Amino acid sequence: MPALRILLVEDCTDDADLLRFQLEDAGLSFDMRCASSERMLRETLETFQPTVAVSDLNLPGYSGLAALSLLHERLPTLPLVLLTGADDAPAPPVPATVLGKSELHRLPALLAGIQGGS
Repeated sequence: MPALRILLVEDCTDDADLLRFQLEDAGLSFDMRCASSERMLRETLETFQPTVAVSDLNLPGYSGLAALSLLHERLPTLPLVLLTGADDAPAPPVPATVLGKSELHRLPALLAGIQGGS
């Protein structure tokens, strides 16, 4: 099975590391690139073709919702996942799975399903 190519839009390196550890513990084969700003997201998309994008909702100076909109515009069939710590998070403007931080344990299975379908 080919490695999952994950584009993570996240500004907190601790959260990115936690996600990486969870995916490794779940036994997923993946290549993950991180972007913490709109500029980094655009630059990453120049050289990396993700099979899924995962974005935090709150980013300094940028919004996870804006990141998902940009990704959907460029890659309309790319599966998108929004991570949020807010109970009353706004609905994404594009099709996306929304997971609260308390549901982070569900992410490996969700990504494994995407990997199995690719």
